Amino acid sequence: MTTFNRVDCARINQEIIKLNYSTPFPIVHACSSAAYAKHLEDVLIPCEQPSSKAAQDSPIEELQRGALNLLKQSLSAALETYSPEYLVHLEGDTWIMDERVICNIISRMDQNRELMICTSAWDEDLLAFRYMKRRSLATRLHLQFAHVLRKFGHPYKLACTDSLATQFFVIRATPELLESIFSLEPIPDLDLEQAFYRAFMARFGEKNILRQTVREPIHPFNRFVCEGLSLFSQHWPARGTANDRRDPTHPRYIAPTVDGKKETLLRFTSIRRGEHLQRLLNADTFDYYNAGASRT
Repeated sequence: MTTFNRVDCARINQEIIKLNYSTPFPIVHACSSAAYAKHLEDVLIPCEQPSSKAAQDSPIEELQRGALNLLKQSLSAALETYSPEYLVHLEGDTWIMDERVICNIISRMDQNRELMICTSAWDEDLLAFRYMKRRSLATRLHLQFAHVLRKFGHPYKLACTDSLATQFFVIRATPELLESIFSLEPIPDLDLEQAFYRAFMARFGEKNILRQTVREPIHPFNRFVCEGLSLFSQHWPARGTANDRRDPTHPRYIAPTVDGKKETLLRFTSIRRGEHLQRLLNADTFDYYNAGASRT
């Protein structure tokens, strides 16, 4: 698990896993928030955001270096502490509400030793974004045509398909795969997920990827919620709290009617154990939640 500043999401994530799952998953957590103290994780690695390695680094590259540092630190500590066969990575704000999703992925990878990673692309449906901005009949028909082509494997009007999502993945903990992550560095003008794909494909191939096809394409409709994976990664604590200042016609605009993390917890009635989980369930105000973190 890795966390920058959405620490309340991370605390509840740990409570979901440790107090509500039946599978005893150990948690190794790398966190760069100075305001965070150890909660339920088995191992906590406090991290500082790494300084820019190059004066010309863009803000995005600096952000990528920070995310990579957290990922590498958490994986390294998990290897050293547990010597696992598989590693499951979750960003702190990304909740998997049904543990069977993780168990089923590991079972499928057990059955096919060629599978090295389970994740999705970090891709975008360009037509869907266009339709969300301007809902015309022509674009709707274009979308239907695209869906037919995509069923046959054609990435029609999809961008960033050459990517591997780092938000939630399961990997087989082999030296070769781990080296592709530990040697990973940001590439100018590329998403981190695209850099990860290049590093992976330099050593492996498509046959080594178990794709979370239920989540592809991720953007715009599966970014924050993917029902097929019981994955919920909203950045806002409750309906009406995203405070998105973008124009409502913006394709990434988060409307006040969109469910947040509280509504997610209300849906899953079997998941109730946890101090911070209960605090969110019973909250009427949400200023405390992930204080200082972006909600969009």
